[in-house]
Amino acid sequence: MTATNARITGSRAGLTMAEVLTLPSQQRKIVQWLMKSTSDGLTLAEAAFHIDLNQQATLALLDELVEQGFIQEILTSGEVQYRVNLAAKRGIQQQKIQQSLAPGNPLAVIFNPSGDYAVQAGSQFEIYVTVTNKGAESALIDVFIDELSHQMIQWCVAPRQRLALGSNSISEVLFEFQVPLTAIPSTYNYSIVIDAPLHYPENTPIRHGARIQVLPAIETVVRVSDPTFTLLPPTSSRSPALIPPGGILQVNVNVHNRSDRVDRFRLSCTDFEESWFSVRYPEGLETAGLVIPNMGLNLNPGEQGEILLQFNLPLGVTAGLYYPTIRLYSANNPDLVLLDVVYFEILPSYLLNAELLIVIGRVRRKHGVFEVKLTNAGNTLREIFCRVIPAEEDKLCTYTVSPALLRVLPGEKVSTQITVTPVKWWHRPIFGAGRLLNFRIEIEDQQQLPLPYASLPGTLIWEPRPWWQFLLVLLTVLGTVGAIAFLIWWLLRPPAQPKILQFNSPDALYQQANSDFIRLSWQIRNPKALQNLSLSGLFADGTAAVQPIVYNFNDGVPKELQQYCQMGAMLTCSNVPTDARKPGDYIFELQAFSKKNLEVAAGILKTNIIKIVPVPPPTILEFSSAKPFYQEVSINLQNNKISPDTIRLNWKINNLDTIEKLRLIGRSPENLVNSPLEIYNFSQDVPNELKAFCKQQQNQLNCRNVPTNNRGAGDYIFELQLLSKTDIDKPSASQKTDVIQVQPLPSKIVEFKINNGTPLPKYSIPINQAKSSKFLNLSWKVEGSSNIKVELLPAPGTVTRTGAIPYPISQQPSSETITLQVTSATGEKISRSVTIETFLPPTPASSPTKLPQLEGAKPGLPVIPTLPSGQPAQTPGSAGSTSPTPTASPPSSPSPGSPAPSQPGKLSPLELPPGFD
Repeated sequence: MTATNARITGSRAGLTMAEVLTLPSQQRKIVQWLMKSTSDGLTLAEAAFHIDLNQQATLALLDELVEQGFIQEILTSGEVQYRVNLAAKRGIQQQKIQQSLAPGNPLAVIFNPSGDYAVQAGSQFEIYVTVTNKGAESALIDVFIDELSHQMIQWCVAPRQRLALGSNSISEVLFEFQVPLTAIPSTYNYSIVIDAPLHYPENTPIRHGARIQVLPAIETVVRVSDPTFTLLPPTSSRSPALIPPGGILQVNVNVHNRSDRVDRFRLSCTDFEESWFSVRYPEGLETAGLVIPNMGLNLNPGEQGEILLQFNLPLGVTAGLYYPTIRLYSANNPDLVLLDVVYFEILPSYLLNAELLIVIGRVRRKHGVFEVKLTNAGNTLREIFCRVIPAEEDKLCTYTVSPALLRVLPGEKVSTQITVTPVKWWHRPIFGAGRLLNFRIEIEDQQQLPLPYASLPGTLIWEPRPWWQFLLVLLTVLGTVGAIAFLIWWLLRPPAQPKILQFNSPDALYQQANSDFIRLSWQIRNPKALQNLSLSGLFADGTAAVQPIVYNFNDGVPKELQQYCQMGAMLTCSNVPTDARKPGDYIFELQAFSKKNLEVAAGILKTNIIKIVPVPPPTILEFSSAKPFYQEVSINLQNNKISPDTIRLNWKINNLDTIEKLRLIGRSPENLVNSPLEIYNFSQDVPNELKAFCKQQQNQLNCRNVPTNNRGAGDYIFELQLLSKTDIDKPSASQKTDVIQVQPLPSKIVEFKINNGTPLPKYSIPINQAKSSKFLNLSWKVEGSSNIKVELLPAPGTVTRTGAIPYPISQQPSSETITLQVTSATGEKISRSVTIETFLPPTPASSPTKLPQLEGAKPGLPVIPTLPSGQPAQTPGSAGSTSPTPTASPPSSPSPGSPAPSQPGKLSPLELPPGFD
């Protein structure tokens, strides 16, 4: 390691020969001696010995020369040395730039100092970068400290600078660094980058890396009262302490407290991890028999003590020279910096384990694979080169080592793969257990370090040939015989017959909806020997599908095939049309007849099943009633075009364009037709009678609330049948609704009158033989279902819903009940009754003794008044216009001898008839 210029000098140009002559004699003697010296530098002891002065006086002379910039201080292997700083001759700098210019690189860079550098904490130093543009164009060049060098960027005044250089011009950049006094003594890496991305992107960036060694700050004034310490054993860069790998170095630190105060001292080493060293202070006695550990060394004024510093370096630490800095802290004066360096060297260990592993050791036709595994159990970096030396004289194999050079770090395992490939196949053994191919792998250290093994032997087994290879001779003989036989057959072979190589359809599926017909393609070899081609088509069940066709090739390709066929060495026909258009499964057969034999087909080939898919039949997606039940309406509303009790249906049908007819019929649950068949013709378009109820949406027919021809109450089941255009003989789809109920109207007797008045439960009518028969006018009005039954009992029986008839009164004493009875379709009956009683009034001679009128007695039966003379009896047709509240005619005077009722208009309790049914 080399560090340059540890101090700020007044002149940076260097020492010229004229200035050497003007120096004082002692300084001139030192400079001349340094100029004559061939070494990189001289130490203080060597300079003092040469000029015959003590080291203190020699150090003062050297410091003056350093301040003037005539010599430089350098740190080599931890020891300060001095060398002369001569001024460069004119033209030397340009010459060095020209020499440092790499071939093809337009930029040349010189760094001063160019290597490692040593500087004391609290001082300043500078780095010069000289850049030469040898290119053919001007360039903007950035010169800066890499971002990874954080500490150097903090110390630098201007860490990033830019140059504008013309062609063949030179410029210099100065980086000034101010190292703070509190900087930790250590080694800092840094990189300086030269980049010209706009003008020389292929040749930049250029990086220069170096290190800065920060030395402890040296105080010029040492007080007599400051503490001191020494290290035992003493070490230096030339005589470091030697430590074996994994060993321990114990350093005794003797501390002298020269102050007049009690002080506590503490030791630290910031260059190493805490696990690499341990500090032990003398144990103190707090009380008798109690030993406690101390956190420092306590010394009285003028007293000396010892601190034990022990380095416990791990086993895997790399061998080399280490120089950690040790600092002693004083509790009384914490700002006091007491530093020293311990030099020790970790002795190298060259333990390296080599192992040969067999990956593929037996081969037939491929290559064998071996692996050399190296384990660095030492503490030095090893660079091992592997090569394979064949042990066979014939060199039957080729060897490939990948990689050949292995770089093994301490504690690391690496491996290389060796491929062994047999190349001379005729040397492969025929019998036995196989041939052994021996070789050895030589291991060579690039640094000539000791190795445990100089070579590793290896063996590849080349297995013998398989047994079937013994048949090669036999196969050769058989091949020769076969070739002769084939030659004889070729010369004596009969003429080639036509052969059908390929016969199929371009498509295995056709659609009738697209008016597709089956097309066929075939390929026939030797078409010149072809006389006829017979093409026939069958259904899958074996029945004939198309008329067989025979093509005659006597005069070449027939006319009907010329646009589909090409004949050369092969007859190739593509997309030949057929008459197969109906839906079904077809199998076609092609027969080829040669010119030599027209009776027997030279080749027959059939196709696979070819389908023509029929047009998708219409389907019923939805079919239902608009309502689950309906209520029958009265007769007067049934005369409307569409009565409220008309059943309405909803349906949705798919594939409308394939529908020919639509049939709708209604039946009872007993399968009796109660709604006649309706047929809608879709051959042209949606029929007019359905356009008001149906909508066409994307080949779907959606109909809502379509009226039917149902009449009257009952249960209906409607069936919708679809007839497609391709098959009108039977329905392609059919669907039924659920049971739809048309509930009947409830039966109701609206009106039942006698003589246009509300009838009484019972009428008692006296018989007058002197007068003619009397009649009662009966009128009625009934509402209900259309199929109700209205009866007037006992006579005349079944009558109309509304009517009026004269009812004769019997001239014989009797009692008769007249009943108006209504029977619904379900058998439910309602009725109204009135009783007519006739009696003979008593004669005047036998008038009974008049009984006294009892209080609260009931009056007698009322007398039916006689019809006024001249008033005609009402006919049944005139009974419809009855008054809601009829006015009774004035009663006639009772006949002589008739019993007078106790109270007019009322019956006695014994004569009350039963109420209405």
